[in-house]
Amino acid sequence: MSSIQLQTDKAMYRPGEKIQIEMALPSSLKGAWRGEWVVMDLEQPVRRGELTGGEAGEGGAGLPASQAAQVAELPQVAKAPQVAQTSQSLQAPSSATRSEAAELVSAAKQPMTQTLVLEPIPEGSGAYGFFVTVRDEAGGERRGEIAFDVAEHWREAPRYGFLSDFAPGDADDSDLAFLRRHHINIVQFYDWMYRHDQLMPDAEDEFTEPLGRRISLSVVSRKIRGLAAGGMAAMAYAAVYASLSDYAEAHPEQLLYNNGGEPYKLGDYYHIMDISPDSAWTPHILSEFAKVIDYGFHGLHLDQYGFPKQAIRRMGGREEVVRLRESYPSFIAQTREALPSAGLIFNNVSSYPVHTTADAPQDAMYIEVWDPVATLEQLKENIDRARELSGKQVILAAYLPCFQPDSGVPQQEAEIGATVAMASIFASGGYHLLLGEQGNVLADSYYPNYGQVSEAFAATLTRYYDFIVMYRSLLFDLRLEDISMTFAGGINTEIVFAAEGVRFAPDLTTDSVWNIVKERPGYTVIHLINVRGLDNLTWHAGKSQPPTRTEAIEVKVEQLEEVEGVYWTSPDGETMQAQPLAWDWVPKDAHQGHYLRFVVPRLDYWTMVYIKTRPGVAARVTSPPSGGH
Repeated sequence: MSSIQLQTDKAMYRPGEKIQIEMALPSSLKGAWRGEWVVMDLEQPVRRGELTGGEAGEGGAGLPASQAAQVAELPQVAKAPQVAQTSQSLQAPSSATRSEAAELVSAAKQPMTQTLVLEPIPEGSGAYGFFVTVRDEAGGERRGEIAFDVAEHWREAPRYGFLSDFAPGDADDSDLAFLRRHHINIVQFYDWMYRHDQLMPDAEDEFTEPLGRRISLSVVSRKIRGLAAGGMAAMAYAAVYASLSDYAEAHPEQLLYNNGGEPYKLGDYYHIMDISPDSAWTPHILSEFAKVIDYGFHGLHLDQYGFPKQAIRRMGGREEVVRLRESYPSFIAQTREALPSAGLIFNNVSSYPVHTTADAPQDAMYIEVWDPVATLEQLKENIDRARELSGKQVILAAYLPCFQPDSGVPQQEAEIGATVAMASIFASGGYHLLLGEQGNVLADSYYPNYGQVSEAFAATLTRYYDFIVMYRSLLFDLRLEDISMTFAGGINTEIVFAAEGVRFAPDLTTDSVWNIVKERPGYTVIHLINVRGLDNLTWHAGKSQPPTRTEAIEVKVEQLEEVEGVYWTSPDGETMQAQPLAWDWVPKDAHQGHYLRFVVPRLDYWTMVYIKTRPGVAARVTSPPSGGH
């Protein structure tokens, strides 16, 4: 695991921005040290450099090797920083040579912290891993790794997080640093507002929100600015149709009613309002949305409560039935028209109604998951359907109640269950609204009831979020086609898995390895999700023990395109850096050519394999087969 702690200055970079990576070097370094770093695009190194430093234990700062003779150490005291530059070139496999200009700057705030500044990635959108190794004169070796990505807009990779504490006097911004370290690029401000029918107060900076918590707009504003500085967008929670009783009583014509003639309400708190295009509620709440964006928020999280799905409205002295599946897309479109540059995310509660909102002008598909969607495989089905209908990235709000203090679930069991859920969601091509306030996780639909995590699980979260950033193109590319059920399992023999005493299945089966296979031009991507030995397959439940480790998994793939390489990686091991696998050709049968064969060394929770090919270029296998790597 990493012993050099790394932090990027932004959760996501825009094209043309420099990348700053802060390196906290361990105080255990002895005497002079040397190091090297590399930036990887999948398995391909695209930039690299070298570092040297003096007495690290005494605050020596690292410098590019070419400058070490000029400045061996930088002082600990605050002063104008000394900057060294070097140019390194690397012949990257099967690509043009890139040159690298980097700066390593002393950080006076922490004697052992240095900042490496990389020039902008010229290709624009992309995702990368950064790996650094340092060796001291005593022979000790330290390693660190982190990911970063570049995109025009967060909608390309919507890694959603949350904040829910905005109490007066809150000056702790460690939550922002946590979100940035985990590359969370959009953050929902939950229940930050004055009230649901009037989002901004008239003049007060501090107020009590409807459920009794004290809120300071100064704290809200500071966090918005802090997120923006770190490359993160602040999304204001806003229910599309909720009002308090005094507003509802003054505007009965804006309410939705049940078939008993009573207004629909969420408990004793909120009345449900009519969001039809010609309802007076709609321009009212749109004007409230505009005030929120003017205040400084970058977008809106548009919430609904999952009911009613149809209701009765009163308009012009008559009653008529409205179907919310028709009202929601219209409302989203009106919001977009009113606020063309604002980010928009709408909550499809229990996946309803994704079939009508998929084409609405929102930036991602967001689904709040509830029973009867209970199994890991049903999560995947929700993601698959939303991606197919919308052509957009998908975010699941999949709350983990096993983290609630009164759940009765031991912490370790909750964290095992969470790891399996994360692996399943990410391998299925979905993002997970999970991380947020004070470095913790969502355990309930009322966000202030978030659950705490252990130090060990915090390290797991860091590895998993680095992993999904570095391998963004193999996990979330909208061109990926799922071929699991047509190529692997049952009568399908295009992809075959084998390991002693292990069952493999493309559909989730108890005590098996769940295989998800996808392809896009140039890549076949194989996910192995380990559910062997688990006592349940419920996504929101704890697990009594980790999956049973599986080793030496033989994989045979009917591959007709020329193979450039086979690689495996996992967020569960010592490094996320992709490792090459040896492969060869073996006969399939007399009439169906040959299999590409390789062996995956290990599966803990989640292992990913990808086969890199030359699109459209036919593989040629001699008989008997020759070659292999």
